[in-house]
Amino acid sequence: MTDDHYSKCCPIKPPKPEAPVPWPLGALVWLGIILGVGGGAYVCVMWLVSSAF
Repeated sequence: MTDDHYSKCCPIKPPKPEAPVPWPLGALVWLGIILGVGGGAYVCVMWLVSSAF
């Protein structure tokens, strides 16, 4: 519990909300590569399955 006298003479500033840290460029590049490879593999599998039947 806070002391009323202390809070009146010495105002306590509330902490700032933490801003999200932006991802580094390398992480975004790797994420794009992984998504691109995964998407390409998905398209290839779908094409193989559709051409097999």
